[in-house]
Amino acid sequence: MEPEARRNFHDRLAEVCQQTIRLGALTTETILNGTQVLLDGDLVGADALIAADDHIDALRHQIEDDCLELLATQAPVATDLRTLVTIFRVVHELERSADLMVNVAKATRRLYPAELDPQIRGILHQMGQQAVIQTRTAVDAFAISDASEAAALADMDDVMDDLTKSLFRLVLTGTARDVDEGTLQWAVQMALVGRHYERIADHAVTIAERVQFMVTGVHPAPNDEIKLS
Repeated sequence: MEPEARRNFHDRLAEVCQQTIRLGALTTETILNGTQVLLDGDLVGADALIAADDHIDALRHQIEDDCLELLATQAPVATDLRTLVTIFRVVHELERSADLMVNVAKATRRLYPAELDPQIRGILHQMGQQAVIQTRTAVDAFAISDASEAAALADMDDVMDDLTKSLFRLVLTGTARDVDEGTLQWAVQMALVGRHYERIADHAVTIAERVQFMVTGVHPAPNDEIKLS
């Protein structure tokens, strides 16, 4: 690749990376807003969040189109190629996390007008915060190409797993006390909400694994030491 063409390629690649980081910020904002909508039983906010998902979908598709153009016209190799391949996966995981918060918003409409038990409310708040922390950490690791920061996501995910178990225990306890159709429907929705947050955390872990590959050229295996190159 000629020096001038290579400079242009790296400028374009940097723009695509910035758009990916922007998608990460929008997804993080969606998690924050969606959690508050759930806690408040905010039907107007739920509708707004669902409508805003079209913008996230459009940004993902634009990023993928830009990546395809760079792959087709510039034939990148080594780190540049790994970066583009990683972006494809990162934007997919981010868009899926945003979709899961759309599901949380839809669950908010189904749960209305039931008020949340204080203990369940507290756990949902923690799950929302943990989902934000993990998604933000994964995007930050991508932004600065930091394999070590990305590797921390696997341990952080244990927090979300514990919160999910706590939520399920409370839901099952509440269902056992009063089994009727309404209670069962409530329990199903709460279990699904918990699962949505757990999956968002899993998407963050997947992003982190792709960042490690982007930086090192090696796919991380469970419990492996990170090998920086």
